[in-house]
Amino acid sequence: MKKMTLALAIVSAFAVVGTAQAADATAQALATWSATAKKDTTSKLVVTPLGSLSFQYAEGIKGFNSQKGLFDVTIEGDTSASDFKLTSKLVSNTLTQLDTSGSTLDVGVNFNGAAVVKTGETTMIDTSAGILGGNLSPLQNAYNQAGRTSAQDQFTFNIIGATSDGTTQVTDFSTLPEGIWSGDVSVEFNATWTI
Repeated sequence: MKKMTLALAIVSAFAVVGTAQAADATAQALATWSATAKKDTTSKLVVTPLGSLSFQYAEGIKGFNSQKGLFDVTIEGDTSASDFKLTSKLVSNTLTQLDTSGSTLDVGVNFNGAAVVKTGETTMIDTSAGILGGNLSPLQNAYNQAGRTSAQDQFTFNIIGATSDGTTQVTDFSTLPEGIWSGDVSVEFNATWTI
C-alpha cells in the first residue's frame, strides 16, 4: 500500500513541474492605430467621411469587392442666395503595395452612377438645373435659409486598375503579387451659393 502512494506522489510532482514549464512560453504583440479627431462647426461647407474602405480580393471573381463609402455634408445657409451648386472632384485614388514590388491599385469613385474623376467636376446638386442631389436633397431645400443643414449620402468605390510594379498595367488581377496595398482616396467638394 505504501509503495502505491509513493508512486502516485512522484507522478503528481512531475505533472506539476511540466505545467510550470509550459507557462514560461509567452508572446506579445503591439497594435498601433493612427488617429485624428477634428471638429468644425463654423465653416460654410464641411464634409466628413463616415467609415473607412477595405477591399478584399475574391478568387471566384478574380477581382476586388466594391465598397460603399458614407459621408456627411453640412452647409451654412445664405438667405441672400438664389441658387446653390455642390460638385465633387477626385484628388487622389492610388493604393501602393507595402513591400518592394511597387504594385499599385487605382480606386474608382461613383456618385449615383456618375464617375467622380480628376479631370472635371461631378455635379451632385444644382438647383438652377433641377439636380436635387438624391439623399443630399435636404441641402438644396435649405441652402437659402438661415442656419446649418446636414445630409448623408454615399460613394461607390471599386478597384478599376492596377500595376504590377508601379508602371506595368495589369488587366488580370489574379496575376498581382500577394500583399497589402494602402493609401488615400480623396475627393474635393465645392459649394457655390449664387447671390
